[in-house]
Amino acid sequence: MLRMIFLAVMCLPGAVAAAPADPARIQALNDDALRLHGQGDYAGADAHYRQLLPLLSDYFGADSIEVARITASLADTQAAREQYREAEQSYREVLAMLDGHDEPLLEADALNGLASALYMRRRYGAAEPFYQQALERLEGQPVIASSRRLLVLDNLVALYLTLGRPDRAAHYRRQGRELRRALLEGMP
Repeated sequence: MLRMIFLAVMCLPGAVAAAPADPARIQALNDDALRLHGQGDYAGADAHYRQLLPLLSDYFGADSIEVARITASLADTQAAREQYREAEQSYREVLAMLDGHDEPLLEADALNGLASALYMRRRYGAAEPFYQQALERLEGQPVIASSRRLLVLDNLVALYLTLGRPDRAAHYRRQGRELRRALLEGMP
């Protein structure tokens, strides 16, 4: 999922810039990158994210959540461009940046993205534990995370069908069906 930067965070106490950065330029680059990605111009989005990363790194620090979010967006864009090796590396960078931070939704997205990049490279055995970890991170999250949970469940179904394990696929298909039914009935 693509991430937005909220400039309000830049005004928080303790958010001291290591070097001057123009918050309006940062926001404009992010908005343009999101727009380009949404329009399918993945090369353009990639270029914008690459311009954005050093600005954010200078402003917030190289291992900040803001840099992690944009690196995850870059990874999503790389995956959309079918650059799965690069996406894999970017998702791994996001996970390393998140070490010590409590960001379960971003972590789940990065784990699911990493697993999907591995899956697309036919590294099914390597993908499986990352899908499982993504699902674990989404346990107990607010209902807003349900679409993320459904995506991971659907990915697990596809993985187990690919691996010739229809019993495991049926287990996750059932969970997805139950979650969809609960959402339609208005329950988390």
